[in-house]
Amino acid sequence: MLIGLLGAVRDPLRPVAPELAPLLSPTTVLRPFPSRVPAFPFTALEQALQQVGHLEAGLAAAEAGCDALVIDSLGDYGLAALRAATALPVFGPGEMGMAAAAAGGRRFGIVTVWPRSMNFIPEGLLRLYGHETACIGIANVGAEAELDRLAGPDGYLARVREGAAVVLDAIALAIADMADRGAEAVLLGCTCMSPLAAALAARAAIPVINPLTSAVSAAAGTGVWVGGERVIARPGRPDLVKRMVEGVADEPAEDCPVCIVASNVGE
Repeated sequence: MLIGLLGAVRDPLRPVAPELAPLLSPTTVLRPFPSRVPAFPFTALEQALQQVGHLEAGLAAAEAGCDALVIDSLGDYGLAALRAATALPVFGPGEMGMAAAAAGGRRFGIVTVWPRSMNFIPEGLLRLYGHETACIGIANVGAEAELDRLAGPDGYLARVREGAAVVLDAIALAIADMADRGAEAVLLGCTCMSPLAAALAARAAIPVINPLTSAVSAAAGTGVWVGGERVIARPGRPDLVKRMVEGVADEPAEDCPVCIVASNVGE
C-alpha cells in the first residue's frame, strides 16, 4: 500500500517518523508529496494559496499510484477539493483529530505552538466540523513576534534550538491548564507537534490526541485501492492546476517556523 503525505518535505535520508512507523504494515509505504506553493499561511490569503498547492500535490500522488492520501497539516488544506478531484480516500488531521478529541461527547482543548494570530485556521475547522461547543479553547505557546523573523543567528529557530526543553515544558503546562479548565482531552494543534506527542502524553492527566497519527492510522486502514480510476476531476482540470502552481513554484520557500520548532524539540 502507498499512502501520499501531502505537504510534507521530501527527505530521502530521513526515515518514517518513529510515532508513525507502528501504524504501517511492512508492505505500506508513506511517501511525501510536497506542496510547491512557497507561501506560509500567515493569513486567509496564503491559506487559499496552500489549498491549491496541496491539491496539486494530491493529484500528483494519485497519478503516482497512491492508495490513500493524508494532508500533513492540521489546516486540512485542499481537503474538499481533493475529495472532489480524486476517488481516493483522503484524510485531514484536523478532521480526524477533532473527531478523536470529541469522541464520546468529550470536551477538549487545543494546545498549539502557533501564535494567536493563526487561530483562524483551527477556529474555522471547529465550525466546519461541528465541534465549536465541544472545544473549550485554544492555548497558544508561540508568540506573535516569533513569526516576524524565522531564520538567522538571532532568529526564532536558533532560539528554539537553544531552549527546546523550555518549549516542551511550556506545552505540557498548557495541557495541564486545559485539564484544570475542564478539558477531557487535548488536541495538539499542529502536525509538526507529532514527534512530541508521546512525551507530552506521558506527562498529561488527560488523553493527548496526535492529529497526524489519527489521520495516518485511518488511511492505513483503508487498504490497497481497488476502485478504478484515481483521478475523477473534469478533463483538463489537473493540468490547469499544475500550470497554476508552476507559475509560483520557483519562488523562495517560506519556512514554517513552528514546524522546525517541534522537530527540534522532538529529537
